[in-house]
Amino acid sequence: MPADNEPTVLKVNDGSLPNELSSATKRHPKFYFDNTLVIIQIEDTLFNIHKYQLLKSETFSDMFAMPRASDEPEEGSSPEYPIMIQGVTVSEFEALLTVLYAGHFSSHRPVLEAPLIVPAFRLANMWNFSDLRAYLLPLAEHLLDDVDKIIFSRQFDIQDWLVPAHVNLCQRAKPLTTEEATKIGIHSLLIISHLREQLRHPTPVPTSGSTQYYCINCIGVAYSGSNVNCDACGCRGYGVFYRDDSLTLNEKAKATLEIQVKKWVEGGCVLK
Repeated sequence: MPADNEPTVLKVNDGSLPNELSSATKRHPKFYFDNTLVIIQIEDTLFNIHKYQLLKSETFSDMFAMPRASDEPEEGSSPEYPIMIQGVTVSEFEALLTVLYAGHFSSHRPVLEAPLIVPAFRLANMWNFSDLRAYLLPLAEHLLDDVDKIIFSRQFDIQDWLVPAHVNLCQRAKPLTTEEATKIGIHSLLIISHLREQLRHPTPVPTSGSTQYYCINCIGVAYSGSNVNCDACGCRGYGVFYRDDSLTLNEKAKATLEIQVKKWVEGGCVLK
């Protein structure tokens, strides 16, 4: 029996092993790879891909399981008979393959950024690569900004992203740019503008009638103890109030905002 520090000797089966041992072997369910290559044409470009990668997709699995005429060449078996796919660009398919093969080449891991993840997710979602889709979705949520999350959630029907993305855009100090407004569309622009106006210009405090009390968040002002001039009458003194459009929402105000956006989403994203 070899000592613990002696190397294990790997022997190649040259046919001399007993038949009983050979017949007892089995293929590992996860790490016995099918080395078959499949040729796919996207636009004017051919790809030569391992079949086992495509079998991770429910769509491709169903396609490969379909019966074919015995006298016809198998699609994907040669450059002359590729599997032709339309409605997909070369760059999108490259993104999908880059992510699929990423784990196999540890020294050349791709940088997982939005321009790679979004097209890869689109194809993973369309062809039902369920594991890859589940892997890419939290990465997209982490990397995309709120504007792109709105676009992404609409494209792939991820309703859970709509409310927090709109709430964040309502709360942020910087208004929407023209490019952002164009990207999110008129309905999102209207609700965000409407709620931002409410936050920064609340309903004025009544000047007559019964006495009512308001917190500084609701009337949109903050207190300052500094010795400053009043912008209305010019008097100088301590203990003045000033308009503060960047007040941080308290939890109650934020909850109210979320309720309004959620109601808007449930109503079909139309401001009524």
